[in-house]
Amino acid sequence: MSGVADQGLGCEGLLRVGGEVLEGPCWDGRTGRLWFVDIPRGTIFSYGWADRRLERVDAGEAVSAVIPRVEGGAVVACRRGVATLAGDDLRLGMLIDEDISWMRTNDAKCDPYGRLWVGTMADDASPRTGSLYRISADWTRTTVLTGVSISNGLGWSPDGRRMYYIDSPIKTVDVLDYDPSTGNAVARRVLIDTAEYPGMPDGMAVDAEGCLWVAFFGGGAVRRFSPGGSLLATIEVPDRYVTSCAFAGPELDHLVITTGQGPDSAAGGNLFVARPGVPGLPTAAFAG
Repeated sequence: MSGVADQGLGCEGLLRVGGEVLEGPCWDGRTGRLWFVDIPRGTIFSYGWADRRLERVDAGEAVSAVIPRVEGGAVVACRRGVATLAGDDLRLGMLIDEDISWMRTNDAKCDPYGRLWVGTMADDASPRTGSLYRISADWTRTTVLTGVSISNGLGWSPDGRRMYYIDSPIKTVDVLDYDPSTGNAVARRVLIDTAEYPGMPDGMAVDAEGCLWVAFFGGGAVRRFSPGGSLLATIEVPDRYVTSCAFAGPELDHLVITTGQGPDSAAGGNLFVARPGVPGLPTAAFAG
């Protein structure tokens, strides 16, 4: 893909869901299906790439992310913690912040080595009340960051030695040095200051060239940045409240974009798709 700064790209509608806040798109290469969720409605969706069939599971509580599991099925970031999903059988496996009734999970993703990362936030997005956790294959939980406001986008460089992280209200995309052998993430620093762009950074995906695709909630766009932080491309999205994105399809050459409804608009809650001209990285499944 061309490295010309701010190359304009288009997208088209993939699926009209009419959800409240669609989030957490995730490609499952084993089944050829795209997972995503509607956070407040507690719905887990699975979309067949070939047959275009949409299936759903009602979680009975808010769900913020769904990720394939090595042994089959998936893990789900639920309001109360992390659950396993097999078919339509959802079972809570770990409580998180169980003593704080007004806290819930938010974005979650696995590193390339099968460790699950889950962030939390307050229901009213109170500043600096959330955390970021790492869950190992043996279901051991480690607190990595505290004082987080809205824990969001996660990603890793192709060599696994850089971890990217977004705390949305700060309006930065941060980078940390990552140790693949231990899962330790240190030396957090700002990679991209997004204050000049409309909206705030939300979910993100990393492509095979190591560039970051960042969704801008309230900004109606997904933007591509180089590993050094330079703006390379912009995808304008018809829905203003863009929540996340993920590479999907058998060749990982489609970028699926999720949206939600906003405080000033009932439009949203749909899926869009773009052909960015560069493939993404394979989805890492949870090893636990």
